[in-house]
Amino acid sequence: MTASRRSVLSSVALVAAMSALACAAAPDAKPPPISPAVGGANSPKPSPPPKLVIQTGVLGAGTFSVKVPTGSYEAPKGGAPNHAVPGPIVAFKAADGVWRGHGYLETYPRLLRFEGTLDKTRVRLTYTFEKGKTYRVELTVKDSRVLLAETSDLGPRNLYVFDCYYGGWLPAAGFALNLRGDRHAFLYLPCYYDKPEVTIRPAGLTMQPKPGMPPPVATKDNAALLAAVAKQVQQRPAAVAVTSGEAAKRDVAGFWCRDVASWRNADRMGIQLWQRRQLPGDPASRHFLGPETKSDSTPNPRTAALLGQSLYEGHVTIELSLGRGTRRLGFAAAAKGKTRKDLPEPFKKRVQANP
Repeated sequence: MTASRRSVLSSVALVAAMSALACAAAPDAKPPPISPAVGGANSPKPSPPPKLVIQTGVLGAGTFSVKVPTGSYEAPKGGAPNHAVPGPIVAFKAADGVWRGHGYLETYPRLLRFEGTLDKTRVRLTYTFEKGKTYRVELTVKDSRVLLAETSDLGPRNLYVFDCYYGGWLPAAGFALNLRGDRHAFLYLPCYYDKPEVTIRPAGLTMQPKPGMPPPVATKDNAALLAAVAKQVQQRPAAVAVTSGEAAKRDVAGFWCRDVASWRNADRMGIQLWQRRQLPGDPASRHFLGPETKSDSTPNPRTAALLGQSLYEGHVTIELSLGRGTRRLGFAAAAKGKTRKDLPEPFKKRVQANP
């Protein structure tokens, strides 16, 4: 691929890229070269993901597999290093056999202990942090989906981050889905800047009243208003998925909310899809450095030589707030549809399947 072609990031190019045929499977294949167009024509050479302190195993989910933490871990004095604790899903492997993504926890209390058990269809994880804080997750496999049930008392500003940058994938596009998985909105993700593209607020995805409050009752006077509110709720984002804009990369992967009415403190367990720029190998720099500091990219290869190499990589991240409460999510990797119109369909089917 020529430099000029890599710089073409118009919607026309994206449409063309999304219409190619699927790749053949290649178990544990090496990541293909990454196009520097995502994050700028002057992006630095891709860095490896930061090292994790807990061993991992593989959970098969039919059409794809996920890498999950497992075994026992006791942190040294002072707790585990920042950004070194794997999240419930560390990476996934689909059609081309390449492990993609890098999932880790970003928490204020340090991890002290971890226990994880893995069998053919289920994983149980317990993270124990300072001051008795815990995060528990059960992952189960069903119909080419991984279903997550989480319980956390970590509180606000603690995250599970799934960084889509790694594995030669570099998603440059994606989409958001509503709760029923029947409507979607396309997203363009060039990673030239820091920007939250989608915010999922689970508390706003249901008409269920707050505890102790009676459910709304439709009357002659308020029926139209309730119907309008219900329609608005149905269209709010409840799922995000990302994909590469390059023709040869077929993977679509993402998370969605399920069984929202049963969540506890749903307003504390939100999800965001971000375009981020960060220093190679330093996840903390994605939000501790302001956007103006990181504005050294250009999509034009002609001006890249004038600016010089950027200091920052362009990362697409799905950031899941751990908060205090319970949450039920789904994760899946699927192939792209054959045309732009069909692109979300394989992923939509995973979302629409019964919990």
